[in-house]
Amino acid sequence: RTNLSFCGFAFGKPGALPFVRRFKPSEIEAATSGFSTALETGGPRGTAYRARFADGLVATVRRAGGGDPEQEGQEGAFYRELQLLGRLNHRHVVRLRGFSEGHNRFLVFDQMENRSLKECLHDPLRTPLNWRTRLQVAIDVAAALEYLYYFCDPPVFHVTVNSSNVMMDADFVAKVSHIGTLQTMLSVLARQ
Repeated sequence: RTNLSFCGFAFGKPGALPFVRRFKPSEIEAATSGFSTALETGGPRGTAYRARFADGLVATVRRAGGGDPEQEGQEGAFYRELQLLGRLNHRHVVRLRGFSEGHNRFLVFDQMENRSLKECLHDPLRTPLNWRTRLQVAIDVAAALEYLYYFCDPPVFHVTVNSSNVMMDADFVAKVSHIGTLQTMLSVLARQ
């Protein structure tokens, strides 16, 4: 049975948010084989893990930002990040699949089989991307940014777009990631 949780925390304008799955810490630990180093994947926001959940979901798990949940204000920052990420729904934005709460908080995202654009472009062991694919990546990223700037309310300004933050799925469809890094944007919106 899937445990869903509504992330309707006060932030910006009121409105319905999509449902995201609440994982138990034990589910995340089991899915990552106890955070096995063999399942580690690097990234601009630290260590992430490839995870296979009991229901067949294959995803990427990373520790949530926001610092110590015991610290004043950190819990609110975590829920604001959840709300921001949970409301994003576009084919060129990496989707938040779920989260876990508690002392060790984690975010669960779609698995991007071909990892980052940076790796696709600079890894000497990979077949280089052809120019048609590179052009399509630029179009995909532009579509994601258009969605974030013009179709989100309030707008999301993703100021750290680079090849490390553009992920590639199994079909080399580009998806913008690491949107939750905009803590200054979150704090501005939280004060509105």
